[in-house]
Amino acid sequence: MKQFSTQDWDISLFKSLSHLRSDPTKKLIHNRMGRLYWVWADDRLYEQRFARENGPYQVRNIVFLRNLYPNADRCIDIGMNVANNTMEYATWAKEVHGFEPFGSTYELAEENIKLNKQVPLRGRYYNIKERRTEHTTHKDDGWYKENGKFAPLDITGTIKTYCVGLGSKPGTFKMLEKPKNAGHNHVLAAGMKNTRYKEYDVLIRTLDSYQYDTVDFVKIDVEGYEWQVIQGSEQTIDKCRPTVQMEIVEAQCKKFGYVPQTVYDFFNKKGYEMFDYRGNNLGKTWHKLPGIMETFFVPKELAASVPKKN
Repeated sequence: MKQFSTQDWDISLFKSLSHLRSDPTKKLIHNRMGRLYWVWADDRLYEQRFARENGPYQVRNIVFLRNLYPNADRCIDIGMNVANNTMEYATWAKEVHGFEPFGSTYELAEENIKLNKQVPLRGRYYNIKERRTEHTTHKDDGWYKENGKFAPLDITGTIKTYCVGLGSKPGTFKMLEKPKNAGHNHVLAAGMKNTRYKEYDVLIRTLDSYQYDTVDFVKIDVEGYEWQVIQGSEQTIDKCRPTVQMEIVEAQCKKFGYVPQTVYDFFNKKGYEMFDYRGNNLGKTWHKLPGIMETFFVPKELAASVPKKN
């Protein structure tokens, strides 16, 4: 695969993207750091979120994981979506496995990974409207510091992707496609009526079926289906003892027949402790935190290593 230098970045990059630029259903956007993303042309959510971010979306969660696992060997991104987190994990983890069940979103993720492996992020990004390369607005570039200096942004880890859903048992489920917001495509819960969105049958496997021998951390963001994913990951959790980052939204949990405390009880029994991204220990009982949806379930043997953010 060709690597683009900063000198020929403008010309070579956009020649290589000609087949996608001619597709009216897609558009290319970037964050202020310069990471590029193909999204759907009618997307509103990602364009707004990425445009205002200095680094990757929800960078605070990624920083938490990098601080805890600075030499990560393997991590898993469940609910990969357009690969926004997947790519950032691969800037330091040796191997990243991404799972995205929705076929069209998976294709976007694949294009984004391929594109960003080619593009050097050295304080430059492409101004799509003006069709020229510009310098970022930051004196230094990056979202993570090592020894007082910003760490490299290049994608150096191996990324393996799977167009499959994960759940408590193998089979299929129905997913709803949310126009203008690929991040909110979700499983159709039992008994849920749908009169607005397109439905698709999607293949399911369990995470345990992949028989991983080592996993450092797992991110799960599947719009309420998290508990089903955990049930199909129990053997992996027991064997590998990964840190698990999970989005927990009470209303979404209820749609799938469980409450947040169900997840807390599971990890309590496994010898885990719960933290927010600041490094605060959340105790053994779930409670809603203003502005925070993600909980980090950390094995107790690593709890003392969780960095505390002032």
